[in-house]
Amino acid sequence: SLLHVVAGCKTYLNVGRFTWRHDSVLNFIASILKSVNHCNLYADLPGYISPSVITGDELRPDLLITLENKCIYILELTVGFESNLTNATRKRQKYQDLINEQLKNYEKVKFVNLSISSLGVFSHPSLDFTEMLKDLKFDEQCRKYYVRKIINICIRSSYYIFCKRNKEWDNPQLISY
Repeated sequence: SLLHVVAGCKTYLNVGRFTWRHDSVLNFIASILKSVNHCNLYADLPGYISPSVITGDELRPDLLITLENKCIYILELTVGFESNLTNATRKRQKYQDLINEQLKNYEKVKFVNLSISSLGVFSHPSLDFTEMLKDLKFDEQCRKYYVRKIINICIRSSYYIFCKRNKEWDNPQLISY
């Protein structure tokens, strides 16, 4: 089925097809957050400082942003099968110890669970992401534009994965804008 090919096939997972889609979305998010003044950005991507610098190696969220006002955002991204979009509570519990640990160093710790289906549908807890963008002073037009771009990356990357079904995976470059 379509969903099996674009989000559920274990063989595709093992060769990195779904990781490529995830990292394409994460790369876009990191690229837009680089423009935020007075912050440090850590992303689990090549070319960025790893979040493990702050969190250690045991739990490594996809992205961290530390702000001068002693606030830290912990972003965990999930791009995948539609039934996995309801894992917000489980993800928050997974990171609860890390959140508590960071409260020793930061006045505010905000956990952002960004869960998007392989076809670009945002889960309800993903509203935290748009709230984060608002807190970081992105205006409404920018926030809507970024959400549309993320949806577009999900759809384009899922389409590419679908087109490459039954073909060898060639480790393409991350989708970027």
